[in-house]
This record gives sequence, C-alpha cells and structure tokens, in this order.
Amino acid sequence: MTRYPPGLITSGSSGCVHLRIWDERFVIYAEDLGTVLFLGETVPLVRIDVPPQHPVRIGGFMHLNRSGRAVVCEIGDHRYLIPRDRFLTVALGEEVSCQVAEIMDNQHVPEAGASS
Repeated sequence: MTRYPPGLITSGSSGCVHLRIWDERFVIYAEDLGTVLFLGETVPLVRIDVPPQHPVRIGGFMHLNRSGRAVVCEIGDHRYLIPRDRFLTVALGEEVSCQVAEIMDNQHVPEAGASS
C-alpha cells in the first residue's frame, strides 16, 4: 500500500463525473449517477482513453456498499471506495475533486514472515 491516493474523481462537463485510477481514466455518465446514488443499482465505468473510432469499452462497475454510505468502484480484481457524501458533492459541482481509497482484500495483503 502506498501513501499516495490511487485515484481522484472530478466533476466534468454535461453532469459527468471523471474517475482516474492510477493511469486509467473512466467516466460515469450523468444518467448513471442517479441510478447508483439514489436507486442503489450497479452502473458501468466507461473507459475514456479509447480512440474515438472504437466502440464504448466498459472498464469496471460502480455500486453502493451494503450500508449505502460509500460508492465502490470495481475495476478488475481491485476495489476502490469513495464516501457517498463526498461523491455526491463532486457530482453536483459543489467540490472540484475527491480522493479515492483502495480497499485492501486479504488476497492482496502479504502474509507475515513470507519472503518473496
């Protein structure tokens, strides 16, 4: 685990929210924001680094956690967490950006005393 946040969300044009995780960039469309924040359904994270002539490419998924107090982004085997209230303030344009935290699973944590 690094001491730097793995990503950042920022508000974008047309009500979209942009998500940057390390070197990957995604967008959450405005129509999907209400679906995830108020209905609690899973929505796609669309990659935006794909050339324009290629079809839309889904890079992951976003949903609320069980308590409904955080937004979870699943990209491959990795999961990232954003507090729901902070996500909402960025989506509404009240804040410019918010940091994303990585959720560490037991699979990704090295065992004590294990040598590589």
